[in-house]
Amino acid sequence: MNKRAVFVLLLLFVFVVMANAQTCCSGGVPLSNNIGGLPPASKGAWQLSAAYDLNVLKTLKDGTETLDDNSRNRTTQTLLFKSGYGISDNIRLELLFTAVRQQRTITQGNFNEYTETNGLGDGVIILHYQYLNANSWQLAFGIGPKIPIGPSNLKNENGITLNADLQPGSGAWDGIMHHSLRKSLNARPSMVFTNLITYRLTGVNDEYLGSQEYEFGNELSVVLGASDQLVFLKKLFGYGLSTRYRNADQDRINNQNIANTGGEWIFLVPSVFWQISSATSIIFNGEVPIYSNKTGTQLTPTYRLNLGIYVTIGPKRNQLFNLKQ
Repeated sequence: MNKRAVFVLLLLFVFVVMANAQTCCSGGVPLSNNIGGLPPASKGAWQLSAAYDLNVLKTLKDGTETLDDNSRNRTTQTLLFKSGYGISDNIRLELLFTAVRQQRTITQGNFNEYTETNGLGDGVIILHYQYLNANSWQLAFGIGPKIPIGPSNLKNENGITLNADLQPGSGAWDGIMHHSLRKSLNARPSMVFTNLITYRLTGVNDEYLGSQEYEFGNELSVVLGASDQLVFLKKLFGYGLSTRYRNADQDRINNQNIANTGGEWIFLVPSVFWQISSATSIIFNGEVPIYSNKTGTQLTPTYRLNLGIYVTIGPKRNQLFNLKQ
């Protein structure tokens, strides 16, 4: 890696740490939509990615109706570290670790309540198997656990345990299944069409508030997108556009559904990247909701921004990067 790439990586790391990375209220730490974003890797190749994710929630909705109410807002920041290693040309191990900060403000008349939490979030280990790589098609599936690394029992300044959606961790093991499809055009190999499907089967935190059971809703994420590349000023740039569908079941406490949780969302995701060397890329993408339907009344994402750096060490299969992280 050249000195310039090292400097950019260190600069990004310092920026993110100073920003105190964090999570999202309607979806928790953004784990599901950050799994499987690494491109295929050859045997012996290490892939490293660090990203800062900002999720701003200022929109209050009841079902599909947007309410004229700005008394609540929430900001979720997450620092995501991803690492992949090519065990063979068809098998890759992917790790995802997070650090989280959440800020919530409620203002009603003279009443003002501010809540902030910080800490390590949960992690993910996924084993990917590429079962097809022929005729410009690449298909792979993965499976693995979400590990409850982050704390799930933080308290406020009054010594009261915070609700589950404000905790950095879920306190439960989850099962994650993932499938990816990549298709490049024969006439233009730099243009890649991508489909990512991730399903998270959530476990139960049986120590919630000391003795209760809490379970976040099972979650489905489906991404459809396309990306292309061009050379500008002797550097390789890329751009892409994706749509992401997310469906979350209602959360449950002691086997009972919780009101005002769960729903479905559709997001538009534009992306760009700059390949500063043969092994290093800087990636930026945004996310804007174009449709959502909540169960009950909920604060929902207004926009999301994600900035990251991607580095490959060792053998490289190709330089086509999937722009949706």
